[in-house]
Amino acid sequence: MSRVRSTFRLVAPAALLALAAAGVSATQPEGGRFRALVELDNGWPRACGSAVAVAGWDIRIVRERQGDEVLARVEVRPPPGNPALPVLARLEIEQFHPAILLVPRDGLLALPGFDSDNKVDWATLMRNFMFFGGTLVLGQVGGDIELPFRGPAPRDVTGQYLNCSGDLAAPLRNGS
Repeated sequence: MSRVRSTFRLVAPAALLALAAAGVSATQPEGGRFRALVELDNGWPRACGSAVAVAGWDIRIVRERQGDEVLARVEVRPPPGNPALPVLARLEIEQFHPAILLVPRDGLLALPGFDSDNKVDWATLMRNFMFFGGTLVLGQVGGDIELPFRGPAPRDVTGQYLNCSGDLAAPLRNGS
């Protein structure tokens, strides 16, 4: 069951309307539907991750090859037709501390910048995200809205992610 925490966070007025329009309330059931995210380029993985949909919000943790590097990102997409975002949000993953702060950027809630890569243990974050779940906390004046999701992700989701990430981390093949 979602809980409302009594704290004060600044939120754009439009975000309050978006949250209400999305039907987000303190009585929404716990849940979340996990799925694997795999993006291929010439048959080889370019991006691997996992996502969970909860109360219309789409939470994604993805590792992506950019040139010779593999970078990671955390992003949360709002429900369709709901472009307004809270000014501040956080993703709390069970048994992973600290929580990941998210800020609005390009219509998403995102971890601000890849400079955070050196501070975050991405393998532990992904494992705990898929196996234990967590809570997306949307800052709102008058109290945060908490949208919990539970793990574990189904075996086909974890298996697809592990297979994809193994190929993603492999040395480049034929310049791909």
